[in-house]
Amino acid sequence: MNFIQPLYNQFHNLLQLFYPPICLGCQQTVEHQSELQLLCESCLHNLNKVPANYVREEVIGRLNPCYLDTILTIFEFNQTVQVLIHEVKYRKAEKLASRLARFAYRQIDIVVPWQNDNLVIPVPLFRIREKERGFNQSVAIARGFFPESNYSLQTEVLARAKPTLSQTELNRNERLKNVRDAFIVSRSELARDKNIILVDDVVTTGATLNECARVLKEAGAGKVWALTLATPVEQE
Repeated sequence: MNFIQPLYNQFHNLLQLFYPPICLGCQQTVEHQSELQLLCESCLHNLNKVPANYVREEVIGRLNPCYLDTILTIFEFNQTVQVLIHEVKYRKAEKLASRLARFAYRQIDIVVPWQNDNLVIPVPLFRIREKERGFNQSVAIARGFFPESNYSLQTEVLARAKPTLSQTELNRNERLKNVRDAFIVSRSELARDKNIILVDDVVTTGATLNECARVLKEAGAGKVWALTLATPVEQE
C-alpha cells in the first residue's frame, strides 16, 4: 500500500490551515482556490478575453510593413495580469508562467491556424538579461502553451543580437527603432521552409514580434504567427 500520498495530503492540508495561500491579485486570503491557483475566484474572473478582431485591427493593422501572418493574444492586460507577469519575471516564478499559459490556452475559443509540426520559438532575451533573471519567461510560457511533444520548441533558431531598452515606456516610433536589427537567425537551416509560432508574454505595438518575423522570413521561413498571453486594450 502506498502511504506517501495520504501523508502528503495530510501535511498539505495542515499547511493550508496554518498558512493559507494569499491571492496574488488582491492580496487577500484565498478561501477557495481557483483553477489557476494563487488567484481567488474573484480575481480569476478579472482575466478578461481580448475583444474579437482587436489585435487584427489595432496591432496587425498598424504595422507597416507587417511580416506577421497573424497574432493571437488571449487576455486583456489589466492589473491582475500585470501582477501575474510581474511575479513571473521578477520573482522567478517559472512554474507559474507555464501554468498561466496552459490555463490561457484552454480559453481559446477559435480554430487556431497552426498544425502540430510547426516550430515554436520563444522571443529570446539578451544573454546578459537572461543570466540575471535566471530564465526566459517566454520559454516557460511556450512550454505551457505547447506541452505536447509533437510541437518542436526551438531556442537556438532566433537570438537577440544586442541589448535593447525596455519597451514599456517608449512610444510607437521609439519601440520600432529600439528593436530594429535586434534579432538574428542563428540556425537558418532549422527555420527554412518552416511555419513558425512566436511566443511572448505581452504584445503592445507588435514591434518586437514583427522584427522577429522579419528576420525569420528573410532566412527562408514560411508563415510566422505569434501567440501571447495578453495585450493592453484601450477603452473607448
